Amino acid sequence: MSRKLAATLLSTVVIAGGLFAAPASAAKISNGTACSKLNATTSVSGYKYKCAKNSMVKNSKLTWLSVECVTAITQFQAAVKAQKGVGDISAQTAELDAELEKAVAALANVTTAYESARAQVTKSQASMNASTNASEKLALSGALSKLANAVLILSSSKSKLSAQVKDLESKKALLLSAPAAFKDSVSDAQSSAGLLCKKGY
Repeated sequence: MSRKLAATLLSTVVIAGGLFAAPASAAKISNGTACSKLNATTSVSGYKYKCAKNSMVKNSKLTWLSVECVTAITQFQAAVKAQKGVGDISAQTAELDAELEKAVAALANVTTAYESARAQVTKSQASMNASTNASEKLALSGALSKLANAVLILSSSKSKLSAQVKDLESKKALLLSAPAAFKDSVSDAQSSAGLLCKKGY
C-alpha cells in the first residue's frame, strides 16, 4: 500500500471518528451528574438544572439537580422545620386544658345565673299581673326591667363563653392531631423529593 493511500485512509478514519464520537462536553446532564461550579444553571431540552449539593444525600458532592428537585428538597426542609417547631405538645395541651376548664366553669356559672334571672322575670311578671296595688305594680315593673336587662347581659356572656369553649376544644383537637399531621407532611415531602431527585432524571 502506498504511503499516499495510507494517509488518505487514516484521514478518513479520523474524520469519521470526529463525526460519530460525542465530545466529552456534550455528556448528558441529569440529576446526579457531576458539576463543578456551585449555583451554575443550565437547560437541557427545556428542563432547567442547577449545580448544587443534594442535602438529602449524606456527604453529597456538587451535582446537577433539576429545579423541581431543588424545590422538593426546599419543601422537605420546611416540613422538617415545621415539625420541630411544634414543640412540647404535652405542655401546650396542659395550658389549653387549664383555659378550657376555666371557660367551662364560667359558662356553667353564667348559664345558672341566666336561668335564674329568666325564672325571676317570669315570677315578677306573674306578681305584677296579680297585684292590684298601683305602687306595688310600679315597683315590680322597675324590678322587672332590671331583670330583663340582666337576662340580656347574661345571654350575651353565655354566647361568648360558649364560643370560647368551642374554640378551645377545636384548638386542643388540632394540637393533638399535629404530631401525626406533621409526620405525614414530612413523609410526603421526603417521598416527593426522592422521586423528583432520582438519579438520571
